[in-house]
Amino acid sequence: MSAKGAARVTRTPLLLLLACLLLACAPASEPWPLSEPLPARLSELGLLLQQGGELRVQDGFVYTLGHPLFSDYASKHRSVHLPPGGRAERVSGADSMAALAFPPGTLITKTFLYPVPAQGLVGLTNVAMETGERAGLALAGLRLLETRVLRHAVSGWEAVSYLWDEAGREAWRADAGALLALVTEDGVAFDYLVPDRNQCAACHGTGRQQRVLMPIGPKPANLAAVRVSEQEQQYARWQAAGWVMDQDEVVAWPAQPDARAYLDVNCAHCHNGDGSAANAGLDLRYSSERPWELGVCKPPVAAGRGAGGLRVGIWPGRPEASILHYRLAHRDPAVMMPELGRSLVDEQALGLIAAWIEELQGDCTHAGMF
Repeated sequence: MSAKGAARVTRTPLLLLLACLLLACAPASEPWPLSEPLPARLSELGLLLQQGGELRVQDGFVYTLGHPLFSDYASKHRSVHLPPGGRAERVSGADSMAALAFPPGTLITKTFLYPVPAQGLVGLTNVAMETGERAGLALAGLRLLETRVLRHAVSGWEAVSYLWDEAGREAWRADAGALLALVTEDGVAFDYLVPDRNQCAACHGTGRQQRVLMPIGPKPANLAAVRVSEQEQQYARWQAAGWVMDQDEVVAWPAQPDARAYLDVNCAHCHNGDGSAANAGLDLRYSSERPWELGVCKPPVAAGRGAGGLRVGIWPGRPEASILHYRLAHRDPAVMMPELGRSLVDEQALGLIAAWIEELQGDCTHAGMF
């Protein structure tokens, strides 16, 4: 080899290194093997990156829901990571009320966070989230609590919670869950629950017998309730980007707070014909139309503390006489609904449900007498 050739060989790696430093490039990470258990550290998955003070996704996109699950006022950063060439699709024979079906290899993340108005306190105001592939979340003034990961492995879906350290630099796998003592800026103390693996299955497990884990949040109608621009719904953006195998128009849920959408998101994963609370005889899905299944003039299956001495699930025109309203208003673990995922009362939802009950027509004076 000539001296000139040797010089070219020597300079090439140096030029590549210099270019990498100037462009702040990072080595591409290989996807975590689908056959391997999820890792001990969230960073090993390579799904969420912290760059320039922002949280960003890699090989995925950020989404939000028009009607999110209430989790003690925590804000949520959600992302979907499809396998190469993979697309979600509507469940065969289902309407827009069903969650999407994602292909094997899909990972879904949900990071729970709060604003920090002062040291040691958390704020209860919602943090606005950008959506899409290039969406970033500025981390200044925020506290990351946990990230839940759903992975569609070869054998089915699995759920793992990762608990962030106090600096918000790394999240560690927490199979046993955790209970975090928090205080709001108004001085209200509450315990925030990081669910263990069994508690994840309590909500995400479909079927009373098999308890097969499934995603429950990304429903087309709920995705479509969010507008990414004046002209476009979020779900239509998914369709245009090829993230979902569906070109049919979706009837979106209301963009504003809605009692029926709230019940679907917060209650229907258990209260449906095949859910873990099917024995209660309620079907709180948005698509349910029969008053009895919603609890109207329906006596409780078990008259314990949870009923509060009240006679029916919903008494039209009378929130104060309705078990549904009573349980949503409680913080007592033996009484409150939902049973998992909250320690505080969702005051906005409580008012929403009360207004909905007040508008219902009917009378339950003779309910349960025959």
